[in-house]
Amino acid sequence: MDSYDRENIILNKEYKHPDHPKCYCDSDAGVTSVLMTAYDRANIGRRYYACGNIFEGLNCDFHQWYDHCEIVSPYIVEVVRTLNEAYNIAECDIMISSDDNMKLKQRLKLLEESMHKLSKQFDKLSESYRRSECENLELSNEIATQR
Repeated sequence: MDSYDRENIILNKEYKHPDHPKCYCDSDAGVTSVLMTAYDRANIGRRYYACGNIFEGLNCDFHQWYDHCEIVSPYIVEVVRTLNEAYNIAECDIMISSDDNMKLKQRLKLLEESMHKLSKQFDKLSESYRRSECENLELSNEIATQR
C-alpha cells in the first residue's frame, strides 16, 4: 500500500451501509463496500465505493464510482483541496511537535541526570562541611580548655 492509499484511508473512515454495493472479497455474499472520497489530482472530490475490508488491511481492489460522472464542481474540488492541504499542514505540525517533544524529553533526562549528580555532590559537601564544623568546635573547645 503506497502513501497515497494510506492517506486516503486515514482521511476517509467512512461508514458501511447495507445499500452500498458488495465488493469481491466473499464470492457468495460479498462484503459491503465503504464510501470514500478521492484525493488524487484527476478525481479530487469524487466519491467512490471501495472494498469493505480496506480498513482491516485487506483489499480486493473493488472500485465503483458513486457519482457516475467524471465532472466534479470546481467549488467541491477547491473545498477538498483546501481540506487536504489543511490536513497535510496539521500532520506536519504533529510531526514537528512530536520531534520537539522527543527533544524536550531528551533534554529533561539530561537535566535530571545533572540534578542527580549535583545532589550527590551537595550531599558530599554537606557532610564535609558538617565534619569541618565538628572539628572546628572540637578545636575551639581544646583551645578554651588550654587557657
